[in-house]
Amino acid sequence: MSQLYASLFYQKEVTAIFRDQALLNYMLHTEAALARAQASLGIIPTAAAEVISRVATEQGVDALDLDALAEATALAGNIAIPFVKQFTQAVHAVDADAARYVHWGATSQDILDTACVLQSRDALQVVESQLQQLYAAALDLAQTHRAQVMMGRTWLQQALPITLGFKAARWASSIKRDLDRVAEIKPRVLTVQLGGAVGTLASLLDQGSAVVAAFAAELDLAIPCCTWHGERDRIVELGSTLAIIVGNTGKMARDWSLMMQTEIGEVYEPTAKGRGGSSTMPHKRNPVAAASILAAANRVPALMSSLYQSMVQEHERSLGAWHAEWLALPEIFELCAGALQRSIEVLQGLEVNPQHMQRNIECTQGLIMAEALMMALAPKMGRLDAHHWVEQACLQAVQQQRHLKSVVAEIEQVQQLLSQDELEQIFDPAAYLGNLQQQIDAVLREAKGK
Repeated sequence: MSQLYASLFYQKEVTAIFRDQALLNYMLHTEAALARAQASLGIIPTAAAEVISRVATEQGVDALDLDALAEATALAGNIAIPFVKQFTQAVHAVDADAARYVHWGATSQDILDTACVLQSRDALQVVESQLQQLYAAALDLAQTHRAQVMMGRTWLQQALPITLGFKAARWASSIKRDLDRVAEIKPRVLTVQLGGAVGTLASLLDQGSAVVAAFAAELDLAIPCCTWHGERDRIVELGSTLAIIVGNTGKMARDWSLMMQTEIGEVYEPTAKGRGGSSTMPHKRNPVAAASILAAANRVPALMSSLYQSMVQEHERSLGAWHAEWLALPEIFELCAGALQRSIEVLQGLEVNPQHMQRNIECTQGLIMAEALMMALAPKMGRLDAHHWVEQACLQAVQQQRHLKSVVAEIEQVQQLLSQDELEQIFDPAAYLGNLQQQIDAVLREAKGK
């Protein structure tokens, strides 16, 4: 990603996790853990494992020539092959005997897959923290604005009254499900990879399973039942979870960006110097956070398509499909973290305009309460007749540009069935909110674990 656009679409901490230098550090960490695991079982000398770990830790990426790695990767087909060569040379410079045991029994994909899992674990920790912040912000909005009546809209048209707190509670509920999804996938996706050439670890003779267990313990990762070189559901499940999170932030961004339209003006993204302006129109206040979130929601499904297609692999290890993950998964992570960061900023600083919400409620002159009127009349005259009477009254109100309540009040049959007080109650939007408050309470209780 261009540095010019990184601040708009990404989040610094997650971007750092997926930088080239970071990947190499994760690979070094993986090689060191493998050596320690094998030494603990007597497969390689303890002294050799100590040297391998020391070079990986103390020299780190400085032990490697990044330019040479980049050039060699194009010839080797993956970065692990030239990486192992350079790392072995670095170990050899310290201890020639220890260098014999670098990458013992492993294959390139073992190192890259495990490094990817370690990256994902660290990035997931950031994403999970962001989700918790976003959840708290949405819950606060739900509680603070639970009584703030506004228009609910379907098919982009005014429908029935809701409250801003109800909208925020629904946002919060989706974020809670995202948190649950992240927690649920961790035991499955945060799994070590070690299988050797075709997944059998034949080079380790009868100690393959023991090495896998020790390797996983070194890295605090789950132990797989069997090698997963060619079965990529873990990576796809990880990407899918991130894609759902991005989709949920996109839904919220779509909501508040529509509510920011000039003619609506019910909420606004937080203001800041230089934020949301136009290069030609000084009056503009653009939803810039929503723009970056919606761009991510547009981009991530295309990247997910690549991951889904990569599930169909050949035999024990793939040609090309595995490689496509290297480009797609990091960007999905970075776009997800960026979308969450923008969402947190907006929900924590959302500006609400109750006056415009009331104006929008009143702009149809009572038409939005037509269903409430129909349901009040239905028990007295039957639903079909009530629907007909109210429909005719709505047509008359539109034609005469009058408030529906005043039109209805002149209908003799309605006068016989409803008192003036009842009519006033029917046309009060705050009195026609259904079980909205109970739903908000349920969302708030869920957050408290009750």
